[in-house]
Amino acid sequence: MKKLGQLILNIKEYLILSVLIVFSLAFLFSNDNTQVRFLRAVAVGMFGTVQSGISSIPNVFELQQENKMLRENNIRLSNEVSGLKESKLENIRLTRSLSFKESTGLGLVSANVVNKSLIQTRNTITLNVGENDSVYINMPVITDAGLVGRIVSTSKNYSIAQILLNKDLRVTVKVQRSRVDGILSYDGVSSLTATNIPKNADVVVGDVIITSEYSNLFPSGLPIGTVTETGNLDNLFKKIEITPLVNFLSLENVFVLKYLVNKERYFLEKSYQSPKK
Repeated sequence: MKKLGQLILNIKEYLILSVLIVFSLAFLFSNDNTQVRFLRAVAVGMFGTVQSGISSIPNVFELQQENKMLRENNIRLSNEVSGLKESKLENIRLTRSLSFKESTGLGLVSANVVNKSLIQTRNTITLNVGENDSVYINMPVITDAGLVGRIVSTSKNYSIAQILLNKDLRVTVKVQRSRVDGILSYDGVSSLTATNIPKNADVVVGDVIITSEYSNLFPSGLPIGTVTETGNLDNLFKKIEITPLVNFLSLENVFVLKYLVNKERYFLEKSYQSPKK
């Protein structure tokens, strides 16, 4: 009771003010005097105006909740649009790959690139196919654009391929138009070059470079790239720079060509080049 009494003493001014307001309102609304009616009308009108203005002010908490829902919907819709775009691109890639596989008539194994390196001197790609898919070392890797490289290591379900941007890979090539032969290699920095091409050979910018029939690793006629620069290496040979047809930056899907080294030819040439003494 003491606490209650102390509380009443602390708020007695507010209690007195509240009582006076109540009596004032009661008197105001019970009096039918013309002036009082006028004051009532003014008071009611002002109250309605204030209430209308307050009701037009948006609820901050509701706006925050609504904005949160809108942001979540935008994120969800953006993810759906991104997924649809990716599905469309994947469908285009698969359709193109399927058309290429059907048109070649070659033994091809479809593969996805699951890892790759493009900033080293010996760049490779990892594929999600292996020995269980009849993929073996030295099989060529290609796309519908052209030659990618060759398989250099395999496991049951995965394989690693050297790509053209690898200093250890050498490919015997020729100019498709003039049939000039050369050897393709990677300079370890940014360019593919064709060497062993005579200074007076008929090679011009724009010529298409293909695999040569002299190669025992790759079938002949596979597109590799186009000549982008020619110059004299020395008094005997030209240096030819080539831009690959395959875009290695965006490479995602490839084919492993079921083509293996001709062992009879390989051992015959090897034995001739390194005869026993």
